[in-house]
Amino acid sequence: MSALFDRRAAADASGAGAIAAGGNIGQAFTGPGAVGLHIDHVGMLLPDACPPAESVECPPNLTNLPFRAELFVGRDKELGLLRGASATPGRPLVHVLHGLGGIGKSTLAARLASAHSLTGAPVWWITADSHAAIDSGLAGLASALKPSLVPLLPQEQLSEWGRGWLATHTGWLVVLDNVTNPDHVTPLLSRATAGRFLLTSQRATGWQGIAEEVPLSVLSGQDAVRLFTEIRGEDPDAAELCEELGNLPLAVTQAAAYCKERDCAVRTYLDHLAEWPAEMYAETQEGGDHERTVARVWHVTLDRLAADPLAVRILLTLAWYAPDAIPRSLFTSLGTSLAVHRALGRLAAHSLITFSAGDTVSVHRLVQAVSRTHSDGDRHRNPEAIADARTAAMDALARAVPEDIDDPSAWPVMRSLIPHAEALAQHVPSEDDTAAMARLLARTGDYMLGAGVKVARGAFDLLRRAETACVRHHGLEAEDTLVTRVLSAQATRMLRSVEEAAPFAEEVLADCGRVLGPDHEATLLAMTNLHRVASLQGETERALRLAEDCLAARVRLLGKDDRRIFEARHDVVMALTATGDLARARGLCEELLADCLRALGKEHPVTLVVRGRVTMLASMRALPASLIQLMSGVVAVAEGDEKNLVTVVRHMVEKAGVLGAQQFTPATKDEVSAAERDLETCRRVLGDDHPVTVSARLVLLQVYGAAQDERYADATVSLLWEVFSLLSENESVITPMLRMFEALRTVVDELPPKR
Repeated sequence: MSALFDRRAAADASGAGAIAAGGNIGQAFTGPGAVGLHIDHVGMLLPDACPPAESVECPPNLTNLPFRAELFVGRDKELGLLRGASATPGRPLVHVLHGLGGIGKSTLAARLASAHSLTGAPVWWITADSHAAIDSGLAGLASALKPSLVPLLPQEQLSEWGRGWLATHTGWLVVLDNVTNPDHVTPLLSRATAGRFLLTSQRATGWQGIAEEVPLSVLSGQDAVRLFTEIRGEDPDAAELCEELGNLPLAVTQAAAYCKERDCAVRTYLDHLAEWPAEMYAETQEGGDHERTVARVWHVTLDRLAADPLAVRILLTLAWYAPDAIPRSLFTSLGTSLAVHRALGRLAAHSLITFSAGDTVSVHRLVQAVSRTHSDGDRHRNPEAIADARTAAMDALARAVPEDIDDPSAWPVMRSLIPHAEALAQHVPSEDDTAAMARLLARTGDYMLGAGVKVARGAFDLLRRAETACVRHHGLEAEDTLVTRVLSAQATRMLRSVEEAAPFAEEVLADCGRVLGPDHEATLLAMTNLHRVASLQGETERALRLAEDCLAARVRLLGKDDRRIFEARHDVVMALTATGDLARARGLCEELLADCLRALGKEHPVTLVVRGRVTMLASMRALPASLIQLMSGVVAVAEGDEKNLVTVVRHMVEKAGVLGAQQFTPATKDEVSAAERDLETCRRVLGDDHPVTVSARLVLLQVYGAAQDERYADATVSLLWEVFSLLSENESVITPMLRMFEALRTVVDELPPKR
């Protein structure tokens, strides 16, 4: 090799690999790896000082793993997939682990890389959150492979040398950690023809044709508790804490380290988390990385989304709902359709939300908890932004409630909104309830009262809270307030004792009649409620008068085929049944069924209720007066040992002496089949625990008993346990228990001894 560096004159060169320079140049490659450097003087190096990348063999056990993930639980499925993967000839094996920040992507990558390093093959870890970071990591690889390059080459050329080495060798594993943009790594991946890349990223999109995706979700509850226990040791409340933290590995690890370092119980940690959430989400162990706390991990992601303020606002609004199945339609008022779709797409791309079935999204509960908590050092989570998001969440959900919640076509929507209304009630302090929130709680509670035995339990607190908010916003005698009080009175009747329900029902009816007038819808609903309270008290004649008065008003005010008239007619039938006037009740009920079939259709809920009542009345001859005395003690049954329920029921029935086959007309096989079909229709149309479905079970129980056929004994016992399991979940089951015993007058005597 020959070279001439002269800043004053041109120069000629000859010979293989020779160069000539007429001036001062900094660096020249002559061919077979030799380099000449010049800074005001001529420098010459032999080829061995800077050999070609393809000629350099890797020293044994080369690795720079930042940690080996000795503390590791779960992920068996993902590890199996990664360990069993094989590359296509001529291409490297490339996987990307993606998911929410703190989900454990880097830990899983370190676990796999640690195992790979035991084979002696090179393993190199590169922080890949920018082009510069990737170049730095590749330069580090080049330096480790050939230390003599470090004083000779600038970083960009060391990086290029590292790329060349990966492109010409096999058996290596490179971890590209925290990739923020697939475009950053594509050039590197495309040059390699062998080896393996393992990427981690919060980006959930953009990997098609680049890497095979391995999405990560949270740990199972069992694995989360194992992780906590490995760090802190056993604690009886560990499972509750892990559930509160959404089984997110980073949060569980952070909490376990906190408890261990401060020698505190999990219950103390939970108390601190409830009282000082912002501080606790930012806590780390002594000497720990404050950038790797729950609060900071997502702050960095939000910084990347700062150019799209709508995305941040939507995330803060999502925080107030239940974590799963949040309808995307709730955000239409926050921006144009295009802008909202773009914002949701960006949140999903950064793993902050996931798109789920039915045009909904889901978000991790801990992301929600952090997003609801203001932080002085976080510009995204300032008090004004959080308050604005809370108001937006209340307004959006209130607007989403259908106009007519009694229309069966609206029920799927209402069922989807219940978890989010309950979550709002949990997260929003009651003193911050807006008028929209009061309306939302009232209408949701109204729907829940009739939506199912299990669902109804949550209605009482929602309605009482709505009543308080209405009084604050509208006044004690405003129409909205009185309507909400009627709903509260209904909930009290259904979910509390009759002693509590009776005076409240009287007071609400009196107030509605005085303020709104006798023909107002709220007044008529209050009258219906009082009729049912009177029935529970055994005041059958008063209950009948109230039912007939309400029906007369309905007929005067509404068209003959209005659903509310059919419901009022059914109330009269029930009241007549309670007085023992079965002949009149039977006739009115058969007429009502014909009208319901004509006007509402055979599968409308009112039709199904009336059909069940017709079946029940058909098998009854007389209702013993002593049955009312029995009913007053029925609620005690639900408080007993579940295993002895049948024994207790049998004892109560025998003691009261109200049952007997002579009270009933034997049911035919066809009547049994019809009752079974009615129950299946209710299950299909309304759901398994809808009140109408429960009533259909009770009707079938009565028909089984009236059949007096041992072939139905096993079915009777099975159905009886099914009904008890549903009704016993309520704090107070007096009303459904009363209905049950109306249906079980002969069934219990026919039950075989318990096996």
